[in-house]
Amino acid sequence: MKLNRLSITDFGPYRGEVEFDLRTTPDSPVILFGGKNGAGKTTLFESVQLCLHGQSALGRRTSSSEYESKIRNSLHDGVEGKADSASVEVQFEYANMGERDTYTVERSWRDRGKSIVEDLTIERNGEELDDLDSDQWQDFLKELIPPGVSQLFFFDGEKVQELATAIEEDSGFGDSLLSLLGLDLVEQLEADLSLYLTNKLDQGGQSELQDELEEINESLESKKEELGEVEQKIDQTEIDISEIEQEVSQLEDKLAQEGGTFAQQREELKERKASLESEKESIEEQIREEIMGDLAFSLVPDLCRNVRDRLKEESEKQHAAAAREQVVNELGELATKHEELTAGTDLTDEQTVELVSRLQSELLDKAVEDEEDQYLASSFSERKRQRMYSAVERAVNEVPERMESLTSEFDSVIRELSNVEKQLSRAPEQEAIQPILDEINEKNEKKGEWKNELESLKEQHQDLEKEISRLESDRERKLDKESQFEDVSERAELAKRTRKAVQEYKQKLANQKLERLEEVLTERYRELSNKGDYYTQVHVDPQGLEMEIETNDGSIKEVSQLSAGERQIFATAMIWALADISDRPLPFIIDTPLGRLDQEHRGNLVKSFFPEASHQVLVLSTDTEITDEYYEFLSTETAAEYHLEYDEIEGRTRVSSGYFGAEGPRDTEQLGSEEQITMEGYNE
Repeated sequence: MKLNRLSITDFGPYRGEVEFDLRTTPDSPVILFGGKNGAGKTTLFESVQLCLHGQSALGRRTSSSEYESKIRNSLHDGVEGKADSASVEVQFEYANMGERDTYTVERSWRDRGKSIVEDLTIERNGEELDDLDSDQWQDFLKELIPPGVSQLFFFDGEKVQELATAIEEDSGFGDSLLSLLGLDLVEQLEADLSLYLTNKLDQGGQSELQDELEEINESLESKKEELGEVEQKIDQTEIDISEIEQEVSQLEDKLAQEGGTFAQQREELKERKASLESEKESIEEQIREEIMGDLAFSLVPDLCRNVRDRLKEESEKQHAAAAREQVVNELGELATKHEELTAGTDLTDEQTVELVSRLQSELLDKAVEDEEDQYLASSFSERKRQRMYSAVERAVNEVPERMESLTSEFDSVIRELSNVEKQLSRAPEQEAIQPILDEINEKNEKKGEWKNELESLKEQHQDLEKEISRLESDRERKLDKESQFEDVSERAELAKRTRKAVQEYKQKLANQKLERLEEVLTERYRELSNKGDYYTQVHVDPQGLEMEIETNDGSIKEVSQLSAGERQIFATAMIWALADISDRPLPFIIDTPLGRLDQEHRGNLVKSFFPEASHQVLVLSTDTEITDEYYEFLSTETAAEYHLEYDEIEGRTRVSSGYFGAEGPRDTEQLGSEEQITMEGYNE
């Protein structure tokens, strides 16, 4: 791939249409942009990425709202007002299978107030793509120039610093390295197979199940995106809290120096406040446990007693009814024995039968009356009654006592905590430290607000994780149900085996890339390091991804032990090596890469990296990075130079030829008859 032209319209500090000719030759592969901070170098750097990849250029976890906010803030805002639209157009050549095509990609944005409307157009050799639908154009660009690979070729000093910091802290370095290895296609295949296992169902009797799975997957995707946004907010809030705590600590150190005894007393009060807050949280937790228990019953003690008494009364009636039923049965048996029953009496058999019948009727009537009153006892088993009696006993006697004790203890803690907070906020007599105290109190209030917000975000995060877990469990159950269908089961099994094979292939491919990385990284680092003769080999552990450097005396040095400048050079060499082993000939775009390096390392980058990194290298530099010394060398490798200068009166960036006033190269025979730069309004 080779960039030919970049056109920016009303984007960032660039007003109207600004066009750059980026064509280079094998002998002059460098395009040099010079500008001070704020002149628009980073805007140029980002505009190419945004044009090619849209929202994906800002990272996978960037939400739509964050992307729209980024674009809205990038619309040109100058003395003539804020633009309501902008566009970036990139023209490049791309060779594939021996054929070279020229692509023109334009991405434009319109601010509609509530939303940003984005349009993407792609032309190939001057004609719009007709072999793909417009909604497939973005995927086409991702296949042509994968975002994961392009980040190796489009990088700035900040990315180098992040990688160098990861090397120093040995935290997250393994993840960073794996993400830079360029396994996008394999990972996409694995993801597609997983998606197939989740969604792909036959039409024979499975349409309802398919609909349910699609709904679950949509909910999962939405919840995971929401979870990512919450995680970003949590990270930022924790950073804000850490920064303000550091500021408070510095202020309190200053207070200790100027406040004497009061500062010492303040520390004691702070410790007591922390202890009271911990005690308060403990009591609140106990109160919450009581609320989740039998407290609700203790609020209506009379009703609880009535229910208990009613249950006892109805239980007694049940026992009485059972006794009456037994008497009725025994009377029935006696009625069959007339002679025994009437012996010694003047009653006839008929009178005896009538007497027994009356007794039975009276007893049965009484039983019916009792049964009509037993509307509670009939709903409770004996075990449930005993549990109810115990619950009422606790609610009426034990819970109020515990709540009274907890409430009293809570009130005591609150009063003491309030008193401590008043003492902390009370201004001392020394007027010299009053401003410091005010600032500490203000920052502590802000910290409290952020902590409340952080707690709320963590609760939201926990709820989202639970919901995602529930949805994933539902999805697994649906997949288990899906496996009952024989035809789907066979294909699912095939997909599982394929996915396993892909996972094994990905691991082997990663190992191969790491082996190749060792070789290329060693070469690149020795080229850029000022100790190239001292270091002989870079070793990469394929399991833990730890890196070590072997010296010419056979000793081993961990990469994290390198100096800050050496780590920056090592990070740059790694990006260069990863770009090499990606096997994709893309141009390098490098934004302010020299800011934190010493003179010797800067010289190595200018002489060994910029001219050799790729067939085309765009360097965006300040005048303190590419100085006169480096410019003199680099100018022999330069095809074009541009000077970016921000006009504070006009509120826009002006572009001129040459690097900070130097006359840039002008080989029109080499580059063609067109001017190296064309800009609307440039002659003004």
